[in-house]
Amino acid sequence: MVLLRAYRFLFRPRVRGVRCVLVHDEALLLVRHTYGDRRWGLPGGLIKRSENARTTAAREISEELGLADLHWHDLGRIDYMGADRGRHLLRCFACRVGSRTVTPDAAEIDELAWFGWDELPADTLDGTVAITRRARERLSDI
Repeated sequence: MVLLRAYRFLFRPRVRGVRCVLVHDEALLLVRHTYGDRRWGLPGGLIKRSENARTTAAREISEELGLADLHWHDLGRIDYMGADRGRHLLRCFACRVGSRTVTPDAAEIDELAWFGWDELPADTLDGTVAITRRARERLSDI
């Protein structure tokens, strides 16, 4: 554990992933994963070596929530330093969904809830507020 902390401090590895904003009736979906940081966050995951970000978004939302064939709006990239002191490079996407019904994978999702744009819980993952602000601006035009 000490070596891992030293490595992260010295090299500040990059995490490449996607985060997805799912919106229904002006509420957005946040999840608590069964692993890692347990704060509320947007669904998503790590980009595989051979994947593009849009494919990763579709795969992660299908695996985690059982949703497919969504019309994604690319929100661009958001970079930040995480609590783990690693640099996070996230490609972000948003879409409106026709229902709040999802089928969470219990192995990955411990809890999920829908929140109003201005009612996000205090314990959200780093970057969540910035991503949701960008999604709100972008989806208001659509």
